[in-house]
Amino acid sequence: MSTRLWKQLSDRIDGIVKDFPGVAGIYVKDLKEGHSLAVHEDELFPIASTIKIHVLVQLLLRAERGELDLEQTIKLTPDLHVPGSGILTYLEGEVELSLLDLAILMIIVSDNTATNLCIDLAGIEATNALLDELGLQKTRLRRKMQDNEAITQSKENISTPRELVAMLELLYQGKPSPGVAEKALDILKKPKKALFSRVIPPTPLANKGGAMERVRCDAGLAYLPRRPYAIAITTSYGLGTHEEQERFIVDLAERVHQTMKILDATSDYGQGIPTRHSVQGVGHR
Repeated sequence: MSTRLWKQLSDRIDGIVKDFPGVAGIYVKDLKEGHSLAVHEDELFPIASTIKIHVLVQLLLRAERGELDLEQTIKLTPDLHVPGSGILTYLEGEVELSLLDLAILMIIVSDNTATNLCIDLAGIEATNALLDELGLQKTRLRRKMQDNEAITQSKENISTPRELVAMLELLYQGKPSPGVAEKALDILKKPKKALFSRVIPPTPLANKGGAMERVRCDAGLAYLPRRPYAIAITTSYGLGTHEEQERFIVDLAERVHQTMKILDATSDYGQGIPTRHSVQGVGHR
């Protein structure tokens, strides 16, 4: 019976995505039942700071192998500062932080200075090799943050909605290793300003959004108790304002989440599952 509700959601989402003023894609997967909904799920999109999920995983994997020490401290001098999102570039004087703290800043405030240091240590080629091993052959790390020359030459960090969800599902399954997956998800669950964060909490959420000119995206795992799911929404060639692009993603995510909450709270036949409050307050009719 739940497949009917899922189909209704899929039909509504299909029309909304195809009417987006620009190009948009979405992929959602119910991690319990395996149902999915998709529109333009295999299209390549610039994924802005969402690529930092993949950098994080490679960084943690190198640390697990003993190739890096997450506790090593790195001195941040002004010549290492990168403009754009984050806080490190706006600090005065030298700062020393551990590699783990830099990785956390890369995720929770999308710090570009921290990210470029993490990319140096993760390695672009090594990160892409890991993505190949994981079967994510369309996802590619091609440049560091704020590399305007690379952007002009279309050397973009790219993925598809399907592969963004696949990365999150792999982490959910404990890959590329249980330790790496657990640590990555713990970091991705930390509070942050992101589009999905506006509508999915108080459900635990592990996600990373991204934004560039004409581009918005977010990818996350929503930990509903009975129906956890993964979702990725991407846009490019946005014709409207950035507020309109963001509202589009927020509205889509809210529609998906409301349906998933209903599925989480009902039986296979659509009956609401009794809670302690409902059992005490409402009798059978």
